Amino acid sequence: MAALIRSTRSNNSSHYYNGRGSSAHNNIVDDEANKGNRKSYIQRIKAQLVIYTCCFLLACTLMYIYSSGGNDTTTMPKLKIKVAPPSKALPGRIIYGAKSKGDNTAKLVKEAIESGFRHIATGSFHHEYNESGVGEGWKASGVSRNELYLQTLFLHNSVSGYATQNCHLPEICPPSPDLSIEEQVHISIKSSLYNLQTDYIDGVLVHNFRAKLQPYEETIQVWRVLEDYVDKGTIRHLGIVSVHDKEYLTKLYNEVRIKPTIIQNRFHSNRGYDISLRPLFKELNMSNQLFWILTGSAGGRIRNNEVVKELAQKMGGVSPQILLYSFTMELG
Repeated sequence: MAALIRSTRSNNSSHYYNGRGSSAHNNIVDDEANKGNRKSYIQRIKAQLVIYTCCFLLACTLMYIYSSGGNDTTTMPKLKIKVAPPSKALPGRIIYGAKSKGDNTAKLVKEAIESGFRHIATGSFHHEYNESGVGEGWKASGVSRNELYLQTLFLHNSVSGYATQNCHLPEICPPSPDLSIEEQVHISIKSSLYNLQTDYIDGVLVHNFRAKLQPYEETIQVWRVLEDYVDKGTIRHLGIVSVHDKEYLTKLYNEVRIKPTIIQNRFHSNRGYDISLRPLFKELNMSNQLFWILTGSAGGRIRNNEVVKELAQKMGGVSPQILLYSFTMELG
């Protein structure tokens, strides 16, 4: 529209009498001027066409190099961006914990998946888990990998429960007790990938033993390495175990780049059932995984509580255990 307005004004001005000579003389001068203008205009158009053509050819060349990787990788390296594989799996509302299953782990994991479980939780260098049994079990189930949410733990070698029976990597296992924190993380993740027979892990949780938190600086060191695995697509989600300290959890959340999306805590009276922390979990958009529901203090009390038994009867005769699971799931 602007170009059209400028062109209209130029055409109209050629008919104006400027008062410097006859109209005919001015028309001749104007004709010569118009010829010069047209020549200049054509030259500008040609120059623009040359520039546009060069830009177009350059763009096509760059697109070809990036798509093919180029013949000379030293001057134009092929771009490789790894992303997490597509997965249908989300964290489950009820999780099958593969703890303390021993040699029966593969069989029981297979049966759990066949009965409907899609979220399986195990541990890497933890003495009460058989991580390779989880890999064997899901493979035998016939369910595709992208329908399963496989979750494991990282344990520093100073954490109670640390053991290396799950380490089967040739020439690496058992790992040296003198490894740095970063080296421990790398071996743990490689071992879990090997045991679980997968090229990615849905969730990795940093393990603390009950109420004994690992030093914050150590947790940050672990987290930085795990973040790199998330960037590569090897891990999808990160989380942490047994943190009942609001300041510790808030500080971690604020300082890390990849935010924790899972908080796994005991459902127990000696931690107040995390009543005071549950609003924080919601604020930070963290999935709250509860364990010791049936075997901890809550489970013992609910099985022997007359009010609970009466309520379970009113709910259609369900067991107190089912009532407790339903209650905890409604907590979010």
